[in-house]
Amino acid sequence: MEIKKNLIILLILFFACTSNPFWDDPKTAELKLSGNITAKNNQTNVPISVWLESLDQYTITDSVGNFLISISNTQTSSGNLNGPITVYFFIYNYVLDSATIYFTNGLFSKDQTDFSDFGKLLNPMELEKLISAKLELQFNQNSLFNRDTVRLSVYLEPHAAISIDAYKYILHLDGSDFHSGLIFRSLSGINSPTIYRFIGQDQYGNQVSDQMWNGTYDSGQTITWTYYLLSDSLELDSGNYEVIPYFLLQHEFIPKGLITALGGDSLFTVSSHFLKLPVDIITDTLELSF
Repeated sequence: MEIKKNLIILLILFFACTSNPFWDDPKTAELKLSGNITAKNNQTNVPISVWLESLDQYTITDSVGNFLISISNTQTSSGNLNGPITVYFFIYNYVLDSATIYFTNGLFSKDQTDFSDFGKLLNPMELEKLISAKLELQFNQNSLFNRDTVRLSVYLEPHAAISIDAYKYILHLDGSDFHSGLIFRSLSGINSPTIYRFIGQDQYGNQVSDQMWNGTYDSGQTITWTYYLLSDSLELDSGNYEVIPYFLLQHEFIPKGLITALGGDSLFTVSSHFLKLPVDIITDTLELSF
């Protein structure tokens, strides 16, 4: 009887253990999605944004174009992930590109087209550029004093047919047509970015503001946008600033989830939010001395 009693106690202790060697719950597998994606003629080395739809996971490439996304929510109590999911690759002035990863019961499928069955992009990819842009201040020294008027130029080179919205100051009475809409970002990081839009006067002394204007260009064109900057209209402290032109590229499609991951619809407005967009343009710097 004593032996039987001890055996019962041992069995109770064995089954009461939190770690059961016979039926441990399987742990959710952590998957890793990786690869190499670069951008053709990337003049500023801006990283590429990488976004995984449905799972809504976001990262950026490193300095040589590698990316890595750890995935751990494809197997849940409510069901495992099955089917294709698109991985998007994005820079604002490039063609949006993508690759597809397939899942079976929450794991990478054995049959893949773009990735290996352990989640590595099979072939390096390269984004195609839509348009190159370079801003230059048109005066000998990049410094600005009170009552100065400075001419800026933005040189555009489309690599494909493209449509762009931008601000332009148009006063038909005297033939004055030039671009507007500049963002000044303090290089010291002390001040918030400042928006500059040109406001002039007509022959009656009424204020005339700039307006949104659309330009359509073909590949291979050489385009110059001219801006005029009135120093007395700038509400900036003395210091060094990066000058960035605002323009709205008409993409065929950008997933809503990718826009949200980057910062939301405000990214495309003429505001400090525009600076959050990954964009490859060459800017210039300005020294303000008041």
